[in-house]
Amino acid sequence: MPSPRRWCAGAATATAAIGATGLAFSVAGSAPWRYVSESGVAGAPHPTLYRVSMLLLAASLAFLAVPARHTARHGFPALRCVPAGVAAAAIALAAPLAALSGSVTCSPGCPLPPYETPQPRDLIHAAGAIGALLLLASAILVYATQPDNTTLRRAGRLGVLLAFPPLILSAIGILLLGRGLFTGLMERAALVGVSAWLVHTAAVHLRAKP
Repeated sequence: MPSPRRWCAGAATATAAIGATGLAFSVAGSAPWRYVSESGVAGAPHPTLYRVSMLLLAASLAFLAVPARHTARHGFPALRCVPAGVAAAAIALAAPLAALSGSVTCSPGCPLPPYETPQPRDLIHAAGAIGALLLLASAILVYATQPDNTTLRRAGRLGVLLAFPPLILSAIGILLLGRGLFTGLMERAALVGVSAWLVHTAAVHLRAKP
């Protein structure tokens, strides 16, 4: 019978894969110059799919936190340390923030400062999304900088390679350019990078020997 750790790793892999696929499909239906979050607003091509997919990704983070915490204590020798425990905590904290972002939709157009005037729900939605991404970025960085050449370190370095450049560029685009093709494309590229890391990392935990 699978251990709770392996069961959670399997659930994390499945929910991450399904959620990432649904999110990609729902976002692909909106114009590339729009914010990713606009895919969840009423009137978008697939708003329900977007919100359900976000909640599935949040669930995958909650599941992944269990094997990540176990790994920080017992598995992958280089990860038996405080920073790895911090990474597991970051993944766990990202889960409710991602769920908040999926359950509280922004208003039409998803206005963001400094170029637009947001409503309270826009700020709540943005805070959930940005907070979850920052926590996941910190977890990716912790895994990527481990001293031993483990599969989790390789997954972390893949995450840095795929997710960090578009994450940084999308933040610059939001602050300096606002809504537009550059910001929209960078947000979508960051979404692909973080989703790829999440699915791959969950699968690594699932394949890990007890």
